[in-house]
Amino acid sequence: MRWTLWIVVVLVVVLSAYAIWPVVGFYRIASAVDSRDAAALTQRVDFPSLRKSLTKQLIATYLELTGQKKKLGLLGKSIAMGIGGSIADPIVARLVNAETLLGLLTKGNAGEGAGVSPELAPFSTSALRNGWQTWWGSEYRGRHFFVYLPPEKSPEEQFRVRLSLTQWQWKLSGIDLPKPLRVQLVQEILKQQKNPKE
Repeated sequence: MRWTLWIVVVLVVVLSAYAIWPVVGFYRIASAVDSRDAAALTQRVDFPSLRKSLTKQLIATYLELTGQKKKLGLLGKSIAMGIGGSIADPIVARLVNAETLLGLLTKGNAGEGAGVSPELAPFSTSALRNGWQTWWGSEYRGRHFFVYLPPEKSPEEQFRVRLSLTQWQWKLSGIDLPKPLRVQLVQEILKQQKNPKE
């Protein structure tokens, strides 16, 4: 009977620690962002995954805005996603930089005039004020932990921040941008295509 009780206690402790682990990782990222520490943030970001996440979103929005999504069908869309990265590269390269990333996360600024209002920034002071509400607006899926920020805003206004377990550390691996911001960034791409010298 004692062994059973000890096994149950150990399992509860291990499962509780496993459930809290990504929250601790998120807190470390939030602390680095709050202190505007680009070096600490860089250590907590999986840049290749973040780049892939942003590229995929921008290509999907590009196909939607240009009307090519319907023309291509499912197979064509998959192919376009695979080879269309060069269209989004200049924008993604600008965003996947510690300094610009800090601006996006704290002020909603995506550079070149693109962005959202500061109160919609995912790591603004107001967005993280209520830790319980932030935790309540999160999902845990195995190796991935998702937080919807700011927690009090509608889903259309929120950023979905993804943390992934990489080398036994929770790192920022994706940021799903709100649709209005994605549209602004794709409009910037379209403008550059029309005026390549700008």
